Amino acid sequence: MISAVLPVLGDVAWQDWEQWAPLAVSVLTLVAALGAWIVAGRAARRSKRLAEATHKQTKVFDEQVAIAKEALELARQEAQNARTYADRQRLDADRMRRMLEEARLDELAPTIVARAFPEGPGTPGKPALEFCQLTAGGQDRWRLLTEQLQVGRDETYAFRTALTIWFENLSDGVAQVNIVEPAGGELDLLPGHPLVVPARESRSVTWMRLWTSRDLDSDARIQDPAAWLFNLTFTVTDLGVHVRDTYAFDGDLRFFDRDGSWLVVMPEPPLPWTSDVASMLSGRAYESLPASVS
Repeated sequence: MISAVLPVLGDVAWQDWEQWAPLAVSVLTLVAALGAWIVAGRAARRSKRLAEATHKQTKVFDEQVAIAKEALELARQEAQNARTYADRQRLDADRMRRMLEEARLDELAPTIVARAFPEGPGTPGKPALEFCQLTAGGQDRWRLLTEQLQVGRDETYAFRTALTIWFENLSDGVAQVNIVEPAGGELDLLPGHPLVVPARESRSVTWMRLWTSRDLDSDARIQDPAAWLFNLTFTVTDLGVHVRDTYAFDGDLRFFDRDGSWLVVMPEPPLPWTSDVASMLSGRAYESLPASVS
């Protein structure tokens, strides 16, 4: 009885197993997949939360870096402003010291009045011109030009004029006068030696200029200021050479013109003058001080 029932039950169990095994495997697979999905979801949420946290940290870090950069730039700008202010203060102080030093040295600067007066046997007080003819055998005597003279290209003449220059020292200190530009002429001074003018006194020198007709053989040469402008330039210093002023004349000695091939020589300039006063040029030099603060 028993042996008859067991085979039946064994057959039934085996059949059921064959029927339910795939279903069980599917259920197990589904459970495993569900578990994996749950685990993956949790992992994804953790990754998302981690990424969000990392993003927030990165954003906070970037903001902190930006704040640090702004603070650094502000500190750099404040340091630059401080340096600029200190430099400006130093320059202002240097300028003030310079002004005080210049004011002190200004007291040492001599005051000179320089006047140029025409001289010669001609009309008193007006520029006069003397002339002589040059030949192969030499030259004839100098004569005063009293009327217009025309010189051809085949002739050679020499001309000269002279001025007396008076330097009057109006200050209480001795003045030294140095001629730096003789305006094409010569002075009765030893080369390289200044003219010393005592306080409250005057000294004079003679200036003479010579031309030849060959020097004036074109309109360009005649119109060149170097041929007619008395722009003698000189400097004035104290004995200690602390302060140097520069003066210049601007007298007109336009004796010459051209008419075609003829050199026209006039006995006096078109606008004759009786005296020419030198003007002080801008830019007093303080020889005992360094270059001026700009």
